[in-house]
Amino acid sequence: MDRKFNMFQIVGKTYKSVLKIVPFSGIASPFYYVLDGLFPAIIALISAKLFDGVYAFLNYSDELNTVIKFGAFFVLIYVIKYLFQIFFSIPINAGVYEKCSSFFRLQISEKLVKLSLIDFENAEILNMRNRAQECVNREVLSRIYMMVAVFTTSAIGAVSVITVLASYSVWFLPISVFSVLPYFIARIIRGKEFWKLKHRQAKRIRIRDYLFSLFSQKETVKEMRVMGFGDYITQKWKDNRDNVNEELWTHNRKDIMSLMLCDIIKIAGYGASIIFAFALVIQGDISVGVFGACIGAFLSVQENIRVFLNELGRLPEFTNFANDYYMFMQLDDENTSGENFGGVKNKIIMENVRFSYPNSDSLALDNISLTINKHERIALIGENGSGKTTLSKVLLGIYDIEKGDIFYDDTNVLRINKQSLFKKVSIIAQDFIKYKLTFRENIAISDIDNITDDERIKSTLKSEGVDDVSNIDDMLGREFGGRELSGGQWQRLAIARAMFKDSEIIILDEPTSALDPIIEMEILSKFLEVSGDKTSIIISHRVGLCAKVDKIIVMKDGKIVETGSHDKLIKNNGEYARLFEAQQKWYN
Repeated sequence: MDRKFNMFQIVGKTYKSVLKIVPFSGIASPFYYVLDGLFPAIIALISAKLFDGVYAFLNYSDELNTVIKFGAFFVLIYVIKYLFQIFFSIPINAGVYEKCSSFFRLQISEKLVKLSLIDFENAEILNMRNRAQECVNREVLSRIYMMVAVFTTSAIGAVSVITVLASYSVWFLPISVFSVLPYFIARIIRGKEFWKLKHRQAKRIRIRDYLFSLFSQKETVKEMRVMGFGDYITQKWKDNRDNVNEELWTHNRKDIMSLMLCDIIKIAGYGASIIFAFALVIQGDISVGVFGACIGAFLSVQENIRVFLNELGRLPEFTNFANDYYMFMQLDDENTSGENFGGVKNKIIMENVRFSYPNSDSLALDNISLTINKHERIALIGENGSGKTTLSKVLLGIYDIEKGDIFYDDTNVLRINKQSLFKKVSIIAQDFIKYKLTFRENIAISDIDNITDDERIKSTLKSEGVDDVSNIDDMLGREFGGRELSGGQWQRLAIARAMFKDSEIIILDEPTSALDPIIEMEILSKFLEVSGDKTSIIISHRVGLCAKVDKIIVMKDGKIVETGSHDKLIKNNGEYARLFEAQQKWYN
């Protein structure tokens, strides 16, 4: 996970990827740039002949055929260059850039699916994800691939034209190189600064994007409008945006000033070359035609060397961004090996389990031991933050524990294939999703192979009290012209979705906590009636349902403080009795 790639490894990995994704475009693009690199030298040679011919013709020499011939060559070369540019722009833009960027985005999505769920609780991994996405969004990998082609083009162009110029005078070479060398230095310095800046901004950019996302969510927009804090969120987003942008603008100002200084030196070098070439004409070392060609050729040399040094200077910046992508892609995938889960035969046991979240020094679960029997109906009770949801996640192996053991009968959960285990589990979370699909899809997506089983779908809906459905193919959600449900109806639908799945274990993680306690009691009582022979765990900070379950587990500060039946825990006069007494008025 911590392995950092060097520049040559990154270039090699990028070339290998691009040639695999778009082999034709990957080969055609550098080929075009190599041909493009030869163009300035050819133009310089033809220009010298053409200008000499024109000069001779104007001095009443019989050189008209020479002018026509080299003029035709001059036009033909430009036409060929233009046609090549049109033809090769398709594989370059559509292939190397668009198709490759789409592929790299897909790779990031696939990687996110493979990561362990605990990784999404790790702030550093989330920052790595953002930096990897930044790399792909800026098309850095495609640009690295093309950069090598640009190096080759610029080098070929510079060397070929310098060879022509050096045949007239070797002094053109140092003037060409030193007048554009500052571009290389500027790019090295500014490129490194830019990567460090983006690396440092990763967390703040995530916060900025999160705040902006609140304005596109119906629920948050409603709450902002009604509660009157929309201006606060807007200002907070603006402050974060301006903070990020100000740092970028500061960097860009430095970059522009550096380039301006480089341009001044480049122009001075060009002026020096013209003066030098003019002196050679006066001395009779070169002809007037060669002088004209030298002026154009020197511009070409400067540009090619500038591009070469500029891109070479940017390579460390780009490879740093690319390293962020490759570092993210080499994160460990979730372990999908292990034995297939055959179901719970007798019981689930947790022994001395400890767990803490990434970037946290405190324990979320501290020395947890409990036994859950098959078919048992459990109420997991405790105030918010007591560790109830975390316990359910480590119980299912979603999060790997730091210490202790979890057994499904005699098999440690670490040895069980998680995908096969999840096939036997249904979970309804507190923040369950309201799918703006049809009734049919809302129910059957938990067991998609049975999406055409109309009778089973209708039966499941009815069993959970969603019995006012005239057509199970009706659309839900006003966004698509469908039917809008109340909060309670959405929650019943979510429970029905979990019940439709052929699962052995079902966990309800406070999905009805936003409802009135009486309505919650009604929904959960109905759930217990139809849960049949499933092992059921209801997580709640409310105690109204506890008299109807087989076992109550009470949590506080990441520990189990009480276990037993309703009557037993009331007699104990402990944490459960305190919660029950505080909430009893809700159910009277």
